[in-house]
Amino acid sequence: MVRHKLASAVSVLAFCLAAQAQTRDIHIAAGDLKTALDAWSAQSGVQVLYSVNDIQGISTKGAAGTLSPDEALAILLANSGLQVRHDGASAVVIFRGASAVSSEQPADALATVTVTAQKRSQTAQSVPISMTTLSARMLDANRVQSLQDVARLTPGLLVSAFSQNSPTIAIRGINNTFSQIGVSKPVAVVVDDVFIPRNSAASFELFDLDSITVLKGPQGTLFGRNVTGGAIVIATRPPPLDDRVIETQLTFGKLGERQFNGLVSTPLSDTAAIKFSTALRDRDGYGSDRLTGRQQDDIHSRNYRTQLLLKPDSRIEASFSADYSEDWNGGRTLSSDAQGSDGNVRTSELGVPQGFGRTISGTSAKINWKLDAGDITAISAYRKSRSSEDYSGVGANFIFLGSGSQSVVRDADDIATFSQEVRYASPKWSFGDFVTGIYYMNEDGTRQLNTRGLAAKTGTLAGSTLADQKVDTTSYAAFADGVVHLPATVDLTAGLRYTRDAKTASLTRTDFLRPTATFSTGDVDASWSELTPRVVLSWQPRANLMTYASATRGFTAGGFNGDAATAPIFRTPFSPEKVTSYEGGVKSQWLNNRLRVNLSVYKMEYKDKQELVNNSLTGILTIVNAAKASVKGGELELAYKPVSWLDLSSGYSRLNGVYDSFVVGTVNNTGNPLSSAPRKQFSAAASINVPLDAMGYLTGAANYAWRDTYNTGAANDPNLQIPGYGLANISVGFESPDRSWKVTAWVKNVNDTRYILTRSTQVVRAEYDGEPRTFGLTLGAKF
Repeated sequence: MVRHKLASAVSVLAFCLAAQAQTRDIHIAAGDLKTALDAWSAQSGVQVLYSVNDIQGISTKGAAGTLSPDEALAILLANSGLQVRHDGASAVVIFRGASAVSSEQPADALATVTVTAQKRSQTAQSVPISMTTLSARMLDANRVQSLQDVARLTPGLLVSAFSQNSPTIAIRGINNTFSQIGVSKPVAVVVDDVFIPRNSAASFELFDLDSITVLKGPQGTLFGRNVTGGAIVIATRPPPLDDRVIETQLTFGKLGERQFNGLVSTPLSDTAAIKFSTALRDRDGYGSDRLTGRQQDDIHSRNYRTQLLLKPDSRIEASFSADYSEDWNGGRTLSSDAQGSDGNVRTSELGVPQGFGRTISGTSAKINWKLDAGDITAISAYRKSRSSEDYSGVGANFIFLGSGSQSVVRDADDIATFSQEVRYASPKWSFGDFVTGIYYMNEDGTRQLNTRGLAAKTGTLAGSTLADQKVDTTSYAAFADGVVHLPATVDLTAGLRYTRDAKTASLTRTDFLRPTATFSTGDVDASWSELTPRVVLSWQPRANLMTYASATRGFTAGGFNGDAATAPIFRTPFSPEKVTSYEGGVKSQWLNNRLRVNLSVYKMEYKDKQELVNNSLTGILTIVNAAKASVKGGELELAYKPVSWLDLSSGYSRLNGVYDSFVVGTVNNTGNPLSSAPRKQFSAAASINVPLDAMGYLTGAANYAWRDTYNTGAANDPNLQIPGYGLANISVGFESPDRSWKVTAWVKNVNDTRYILTRSTQVVRAEYDGEPRTFGLTLGAKF
């Protein structure tokens, strides 16, 4: 699922021959070497890795003409004293040393990861934004297959779920748990520059990735949808133009785990390449319904992706992709710990059919046009998702209930989204640079929510409603963001985004037992607009040391209560919520780039926070702008490479989120802790790749993640509290000398820790627990 670098001499030779055989129109201006190397990477399609210390203060005379990438690189580095080492099929290492074949300094240094967090290609350490970046190698070593796995390695990120259709994604406590079609989410999930609008389509299988970057805090300037919490940016692997790659991976494990990942990538010519990749997975359930005998928490997924890359010349690059996936299971094990409980959290007492099914598909096109006057990028995308879930909202069957009823729900949505972004990036002048652009998105969504109530003891139909919801969302935005280099290595970054969101909604709510409560609203509409600024001041007193201070604002659009029980409630939209964030941080590397220390502290102020409230005066559950809230905290991330074969990392976050003002009717949650905001999170990870001379390589990884106690609701109800827990995973493997095959044994949740994903207090108290210990064997091969 992730990129492996080919280390054999045959691969290096093939790369060199292929690179020498290709010539391109190269246009790289004289000036700063770092800027020139970034331009060389963009024009050649080859990733370049270097230590900032090695290239600091070096100038180059530039390169122009019809040249191969190697010829252009040699011209750029002439008389610099720097060496070049090819690292696989699509990367080179620039370093200062005596040998161009091997160098202890690059081998012992931390990997340099390139990101586009500011819509510019930059090393992660040079971006004055708090973020966690997971490279392809780290994703592979730690078996990252889902956003929950990402959260284990990312301080400040929480991913959980009450049901498959409604995952909870929170960054620094910023989240909502709404499932209505008329709402927006405060955390963006972005895949290859394409925004995924609905959480029901965002919790997919992760495979064949180049990196994942979690940006923390409001993203109100540069990203597709204006969000208050942050963004999870996922980058897939592009097909290389100069090498054929075939990879396969087979996994077998506990609970009947069966998984196949594979890809085939091949050049079509010197200027075109295509790739096909797939991930197929099946696993039996770790839970069951003891009344029906049906399996629960099983996994069945089918994922396919194809990508076409075209580089007709050095100035134009176009990529086209299409993907399709489907997954299904028997629902989740919501187990009662009150009425009807058998004392086993791996069994439920629901007694009704449960199940989840989903299909996701999409196409996108991205075109980069490089001009002497700057770069123009256009991204067009169309995405569609359909999902349906049958579940019991009450944790026990009606036969166990003394009063009330068992809620049985069918939740189905159908979402189609088209988006278009066009942006311009200026050249990197000596005094600074900027990015500006426009963004458009249209989302056409429908949702049908059928809720039945089965009366206690008898199962007689006590209620039956169908909410047929439809919402059309249109979002327009214009943005600009730039940096000015001031004296004394100080940079001023400033950005502004204007966003306008408009929604048109309708609701037909049918009450089959009380026809007089049936209503249909017809179309209602509302729109909201906002200017969201960003200002960052950063200072780099020396190479590999940067401090920054920022102020940023973001907003999450308003919407409609799609689950409203009355027409007036539905016709009354709720307003956007706004977050202003103040942050200071340090990014640094030490010990000749073997130690990385990043620290950030922040304060965020919520205004008009959207909350789901059961108003006791009206008896109606509805979303309102209920609260002012504040979040204060800090994060520390460390990475250390003591020797070339060992990578160590850890992360720690601490936050204090509180509702400063939250009064709706008789509901008063003022002073309560913010929901889905654990005070402390800690993670540690280690991976090894030990050469065994001619025998091959010993590989392995271990990670541990701790999450403190937190509440899933604003009421500070102890029955809805998630106790703190820690999870450990470990793997060990062997790789062949030429890295053409690999075998790995792995264990997840080594201590078989029992932990709760979510609680329910609807009629009875119940809980939904996470995965038990699982283990297996993975075989991988490259051809």
